[in-house]
Amino acid sequence: MTKSVLLTGCSKGIGHSILRELLEANNYNIYAITQNANDISEEQAKSISLYSCDLTDISRADQIVKQVLQKSQGIDVLINNAGCGKFALVEQLELNDWDRLLKLNLTIPFLLTKRLLPNMKRQNFGRIINITSDADHIGFAEGSLYCASKFGLRGFSDSVRQELRGTNITITTIGPGRVDTYFNDKKPGDRPISLNPDDVANQVMHVLNQSERCEIEQIYLKSTLE
Repeated sequence: MTKSVLLTGCSKGIGHSILRELLEANNYNIYAITQNANDISEEQAKSISLYSCDLTDISRADQIVKQVLQKSQGIDVLINNAGCGKFALVEQLELNDWDRLLKLNLTIPFLLTKRLLPNMKRQNFGRIINITSDADHIGFAEGSLYCASKFGLRGFSDSVRQELRGTNITITTIGPGRVDTYFNDKKPGDRPISLNPDDVANQVMHVLNQSERCEIEQIYLKSTLE
């Protein structure tokens, strides 16, 4: 049975790998929100419902989610992948940095979960996958803002999971270590011994391929070469 998926942050890196895997599976109606819609190939764009949005614009993001719900008549799978990083000593961080990063990394997953859960509860089925990081449980110097957002996303996921006990709705966090992407002003190839985005996307599909009675709560990944 074809299921509807909402994926955020799909233009490059981990999100783009997830998008490719979903397209190859050929049994999902894909709704995707990204800030850089022009980075999606024409062929891919024809196969999905694509929305361009800076997700830190909360009111605009909320409008798009309502459009997606109306068009899809309910989302079965939510993949919160969009995120960003900002690394500096705490006294060098500005309030605007704090607000913007928390909006994207934490507020948007909250908002999408809040909007999509009612239909998941009505149909007694749903899969929520939150892409976190090993920074969701490990603090490090100059990582206070990023770690706060990822610790928060893991805590949010753990708490909502308890609210959903006894339902057929699951929440999984996937926390990779370093991944060879554009993250933190890098580009693919700069970190050749790190994880590949496909390694993370494969875990997303692993979660989606489980039987309905199986919930995978947390997955942590790291490169064997680091």
